[in-house]
Amino acid sequence: MTAADTLRTWWWLVHKDLLRELRAPRVWPAMLLLSLVLAMVIELQIELPRQQHPEYVGGMFWLAAFFAGTMALDRSFSGEHEQGCWQGLLLYPVGPGTVFLAKLTANFLAVCTLGAVLVPTFMLLSGISLLTRPGPFLVTAVVANLGFAAAGTLVSALTSGLAQRNGLLVLLLLPLVLPVVLGAVQATRFLLVGQLDGWWRWTQLLACFAAVFVTLGTLVFAYIVEE
Repeated sequence: MTAADTLRTWWWLVHKDLLRELRAPRVWPAMLLLSLVLAMVIELQIELPRQQHPEYVGGMFWLAAFFAGTMALDRSFSGEHEQGCWQGLLLYPVGPGTVFLAKLTANFLAVCTLGAVLVPTFMLLSGISLLTRPGPFLVTAVVANLGFAAAGTLVSALTSGLAQRNGLLVLLLLPLVLPVVLGAVQATRFLLVGQLDGWWRWTQLLACFAAVFVTLGTLVFAYIVEE
């Protein structure tokens, strides 16, 4: 299979997942609703002095984003398993790595959409602009969401075929993405207080985690689906 064929297959798989969600929304509306509830609960229940808001609003933002995002990751492979077409998908003339990258792309778009909803929500509730420096914040969001989506896609594939899987993804995923969560929180905190040197160091660390998770998922996905 040529690179062009692989690219077309990747896009077909991504398009399939996005089109299925648009035609019969099951995950995204619940994910977005949960994120809004989490945002309001976290922001309204934590009383902090106004001068401390820039220090903590990034942490509250990423906690809400990651917890709500697990809902989309948990359903990554369930559609194929529930409809009995997962084995048929694996019989297609496409490498398992391409399937992983397609699922990763769909999940990445889901968590980015989630972030696009949460940013104005937290800005409205906290009175702190997360977009004071939109370029650096966008870089942090991209690498953090990519690392989170890559690790989540891998764990979701690992747990998707299990009969008793409720809550298992969260238990396995949170320790794995803890460095990503901490990195995103610290990078956003340094960005909001104007310390760009600290922001850049944490963003570089996030990029390393994203590269490791994407590479690892592409390499080991074939062994996971064989099990």
